[in-house]
Amino acid sequence: MSTMETPPPNAPTAPTPPGPPERYCPRCGSALAQEQEWCLACGAAADTEVVEARGWRVPLYLGGGLAALAVIGVVLAILAVASSNEEVTPTPTPTASAVPPGATPATTPPPLATQTPLPSTTATPDPLESVTPDPTESATPDATEPPNTEDGTGTTSTFPGWSGTDGWTIIVDSSTTQAGAEESATNAESDGLTGIGILNSDDYSSLNGGYYVVFSNEYTSQADAEAALPEVREKVSDAYVREVSNG
Repeated sequence: MSTMETPPPNAPTAPTPPGPPERYCPRCGSALAQEQEWCLACGAAADTEVVEARGWRVPLYLGGGLAALAVIGVVLAILAVASSNEEVTPTPTPTASAVPPGATPATTPPPLATQTPLPSTTATPDPLESVTPDPTESATPDATEPPNTEDGTGTTSTFPGWSGTDGWTIIVDSSTTQAGAEESATNAESDGLTGIGILNSDDYSSLNGGYYVVFSNEYTSQADAEAALPEVREKVSDAYVREVSNG
């Protein structure tokens, strides 16, 4: 049987070992743990000494200097190219010669000092010669020849013209060409109209110029023409009465 020994009263106690010293941030003074190397308040190093890297500025300076030299070189090259382009003199284009190389150009003969004109071959008319007119030729036109009603196309009208006296008539149709008037006059006769003729409006002041007018009969008064108009309109609905005169 073991016996637990009880320390005697008023026995001296063993000394408590001292704890680790408290640590503080050298920058802001915040408390730091024993194993803490960086201050959580300001981020400063507690015991670690940050040594600045040595020699880092030299490569940086060298790189900047090389870049500056490269830029200067490019600028100088551009200036040199521009200067050379301005100094280039265009090469003149050689003019083509009509004479081949080695050939002797033909010599142009000098102009003649005097040239004798050739005698004229034009016959001189005999002033004593007279032209005898044809005795069968007459200067007076044939009175029986019908009036010329051509429109410039060489075609003579087959319908009678106006008698020449002032009067009234019934206008059936009009055309700017004689061929058109001839066709209208033929159609009017085919429809049974009588007294069909063709006149040139340029010959009469009462009509508008520039037309070949197809008319039906000549009347001495407007009343006579108006009386005959309904019968004509049965064949030509747009026929109308018009005065034909030079007054």
